[in-house]
Amino acid sequence: MISIEHLKQVVIPELFANCSAIGQYGSDLTTGDTITELSNLMEGGAASALTEKIALILTKMSDASPERIAKPPTRLDRWLGRGLERHVRYRAARQTLEQLLLDAEVNAQGVRDSIQLLNRMIGSHEAEVSHITSLIQAGREFLDDNPHAGLPRAGDITFEKPRERFARKLANLATLLASHELSINQMKLTRAQATDMLDRFQETVSVLVPVWRQHTLTLISTKNMNQALVAEATRAHQALMSSLAKSLEGISHN
Repeated sequence: MISIEHLKQVVIPELFANCSAIGQYGSDLTTGDTITELSNLMEGGAASALTEKIALILTKMSDASPERIAKPPTRLDRWLGRGLERHVRYRAARQTLEQLLLDAEVNAQGVRDSIQLLNRMIGSHEAEVSHITSLIQAGREFLDDNPHAGLPRAGDITFEKPRERFARKLANLATLLASHELSINQMKLTRAQATDMLDRFQETVSVLVPVWRQHTLTLISTKNMNQALVAEATRAHQALMSSLAKSLEGISHN
């Protein structure tokens, strides 16, 4: 990055020597590329996709509640085959949840990729903030140190206003600086929300999902279902639902 002294002693004096180039001050900034990249990331919505998938999983989990197959069938249920029907629906719901969990893992990878991209964009934006700050400081100090620079000489007839143009350029850079700082805060907030949701989801998948799978597998394979078995499966089911719901809290509260 060009130093403030180099800007004051070399770059800016050259601009005033060739007034038509004043508008090029700060032209090396790549703001447009960064904004486009941020827009594409937001529109991609990896975190939103994961949020929607988790919400769908929560909705479908009620169909796979162990209590749905734990209720002892009545004589009419047995005659109508309702007990068997409940088991079939439970198996189908369990398979649906397994597929949704796999889909959610794909969405989670998209969130990881988005977080990495946000890290790069934040770093790029912060570097530009530092550069813009140097441009503004150097420009203001140059004008303070050279009160007559860019002003017409006494008696000269000129329509050029290089000092005014340069001061306006500095004002525009100050506006751009404020916009950059706001964008950085927004990106950091987005990153924090996505990271928190991803951490909660990964903890759920690595700790609670295996327990839930084991209990559901036991339920569909056992011939002698007892209350203790159902109670354990129900606790695992509710713990998984609670953990998934907490994964959404950070997004909904921000």
